[in-house]
Amino acid sequence: MRVISGSSYGFNAPTAISAAGYDVWVANGNDSVTELSASTGALVRVINGSSYGFNAPTAITSSVTDVWVVNSRNDSVTELSASTGALVRVINGFNAPTAITLDGAHVWVANFDGSVTELSASTGALVRVISSSSYGFKVPRGITSSVTDVWVANGNDSVTELSASTGALVRVISRSSYGFNAPTAITSSVTDVWVANLEGNSVTELSASTGNLVRVISGSSYGFNRPTAISLGGAHVWVVNPLTFSVTEFPDS
Repeated sequence: MRVISGSSYGFNAPTAISAAGYDVWVANGNDSVTELSASTGALVRVINGSSYGFNAPTAITSSVTDVWVVNSRNDSVTELSASTGALVRVINGFNAPTAITLDGAHVWVANFDGSVTELSASTGALVRVISSSSYGFKVPRGITSSVTDVWVANGNDSVTELSASTGALVRVISRSSYGFNAPTAITSSVTDVWVANLEGNSVTELSASTGNLVRVISGSSYGFNRPTAISLGGAHVWVVNPLTFSVTEFPDS
């Protein structure tokens, strides 16, 4: 485990984190993005500038080829090249977007109004908008995809699971035993789903196949301080702690 901090990293009220391939990407409250080496934690670069369209970035997701950043203040999403950090495009037309995830062919964006937008990852074109009371969406703060499923963390201490292929509802999970306490971020693999709890200073692990509770992780040694973002990369879980300008890393098993 390690905690990474320091002014040289450009961390400034970090709001979101994503790990993919050799890199970890952190979105900062001062309209910038920090890229770290996943293997060493060393700084690769800090990306900022008005041309990127960053405006109160609140979420970020990445693959080995692209990085996608949600800009909540101007209802847009910015796509970057993962290899160079160069701007690919800025997509507009969302409704107070709060979270984003990528499943290869599609990009999924959670909106504050209680809807989820699906885009084509290759073109940025709209696929569909999902919005219905049956989905249990309530001020969604986090979204993740595990290839077959999409998981949404809701502000009413629940998690919604959707089919990634059809957008149909699979289930809504809302049980006190799960330790959900103002969940603000979520990440997943084929086997597990991880939820960061802002008010609980904790992380909840679920089974991706059943939705059952695996464990709730908390404690001062983890350095959790109102965690706002979480990502899974390389056999490790990465958590952003904005109040202490730090990132916590721990094994996923």
